[in-house]
Amino acid sequence: MCKEQSAKKRRSRKQRVLTVVIVSVIGVIILLSITAAVYVFAVLGRIRFSGNEPMDPNAGSDIGPGEDEPNGVTVDPSAYEKAGAVSEIPLRGDEDGIHNVLLVGVDSRNGNFVGLSDTNIILSINDHTKTVKLISLLRDVWVTIPGRDKDGDGQDDIGKLNTAYAYGRHKLQRQMIAQNFRLEIDDYIGVNFVVLPKLIDAMGGLDIELTAKEITQIPEKGCTISVNNPGFIQMSGEPGVHHLDGFQAMEYARIRKIDSDFQRTDRQREVVTLLLEKAKTMSYAQLLSVVYLAADSVDTNMTTSELLTFAANALTYRSYTIESGYHIPKSGEFRYTTIEGKGSGILMDDPKKIVKELHQYIYG
Repeated sequence: MCKEQSAKKRRSRKQRVLTVVIVSVIGVIILLSITAAVYVFAVLGRIRFSGNEPMDPNAGSDIGPGEDEPNGVTVDPSAYEKAGAVSEIPLRGDEDGIHNVLLVGVDSRNGNFVGLSDTNIILSINDHTKTVKLISLLRDVWVTIPGRDKDGDGQDDIGKLNTAYAYGRHKLQRQMIAQNFRLEIDDYIGVNFVVLPKLIDAMGGLDIELTAKEITQIPEKGCTISVNNPGFIQMSGEPGVHHLDGFQAMEYARIRKIDSDFQRTDRQREVVTLLLEKAKTMSYAQLLSVVYLAADSVDTNMTTSELLTFAANALTYRSYTIESGYHIPKSGEFRYTTIEGKGSGILMDDPKKIVKELHQYIYG
């Protein structure tokens, strides 16, 4: 009898110990979950959620009735050939398994989001092909600016692509892209250039291959003065791969004097690609830390739930191939043209062909 009671007591103690262990583990998991949630919401609390801000009073109305819900649209390939003008090409947006986000780099030194959009990249995620495509829109391309009619001729004014953001923020930028490239991109993420050095430093810097001309435009480590300004100290070294800190990498992405805007956008996409590749190797906690650092220089029209969904899918995107060689317009599809009072810019030779090729690249 005593032996039986002793055995029961031992089993009871084991059960209590097991229960305590289980409860403790669950408690730790809950605590970690709460901590992670608090941290995530702390990150979200630093982001600027601009929503659909009103446009400039002179910027005009939205895209038009029946054109704001392109999801799920099946486009007849012959529609591109039948279109007599860009405006007759079907408007396309997020479709099954394809999600587009507009990434904008704002050239503002004081940390706000008032200024030209010197970096304009369409980030297209394709779940079918497991690819992330980066498509640069050159800032000096002549486009029509929806609703702006300063000369009173009843037609939308011509302006450079990077001015739309300055006139009417992301809403007018979205309308301009829809009107000129027939893409309805609902999601926008803007980043002020001032955060880029901090972001790159937090990720450990970038290894970038530099030409002899590019080296002349980049400061020595520790120097935070741009080229052609008093106090600029040029980095030393021969052409080849160099490990750049945050400020150096930003200056690399902004180089504009030694070649053309085509090479400049190539460098910008290279920096974005290298950052994405680095992100693939970082833990979720490390990524959250980096995002927290950058969050107060981020502006977006995405909702909290959309950002959380986007973040939840980030681990999946790590396995996707990054393609970063596409830019609008392509080489050989443009000419430089001067417009009186507006300077020299890039005129697309055949806008309809360019839009067709862009759609083919995104949607297949």
